[in-house]
Amino acid sequence: MNLQKEGRALVGEGILMKVCRKKPKQRAFFLFNDILVYGQVVISGRKYSQQKIIPLDEIKINPSVDTPENPYAWLISSPKKSFVVRANSDRERQEWLAHLEQCIRYACGGTNSQHSAVAAHWVPDDKADVCMHCGSTKFSAYNRRHHCRNCGIIICDGCSKGRFLLPHLDSKPVRICDACHVKLNNPNMNESRPTQRDRAADSSDSDGEEGAAQFAPVP
Repeated sequence: MNLQKEGRALVGEGILMKVCRKKPKQRAFFLFNDILVYGQVVISGRKYSQQKIIPLDEIKINPSVDTPENPYAWLISSPKKSFVVRANSDRERQEWLAHLEQCIRYACGGTNSQHSAVAAHWVPDDKADVCMHCGSTKFSAYNRRHHCRNCGIIICDGCSKGRFLLPHLDSKPVRICDACHVKLNNPNMNESRPTQRDRAADSSDSDGEEGAAQFAPVP
């Protein structure tokens, strides 16, 4: 992956825990003045794989997911992907948030003109044993978990028969829950997008974390 570009500069880097659908995973994050890059650590400090790039002018930051159950965390949202990450300490979290917000402002030309549509953050699989829409269908090997692409809750097949085109996610209609199907097909409804009922971020401890975050001034 060639990250060289005129005017691009590395501002900070560090190891964070990315709260994924199945379980938290250690990921290396690299903050540039215009993009955020993250990938799987193969050789500590030397080699990374499955690197993803998110333009900073597409990112929104929500620090309010920091809770006693999920300490030192914040939500990173973008049109294609949204996820929670965790730092090792409050100081490291504050450093990341400060530099992210500064770089996002820089990438947006000092304004808040970011993309309005972002992907929903998916509730981790282990946070729901039953459908979060009907509350009755119990998940098993025969009743699989599905995620609403609009609000992120965990739902059963019976509560997610509808499909809807969300252009920021896909060029084809995607799976949504029944509640979102009603609301998206009735745009005059005043209710906001459904909240992720019973959402609780994963509180698993991170093992063997290395690499305190390092930052430089934004060019």
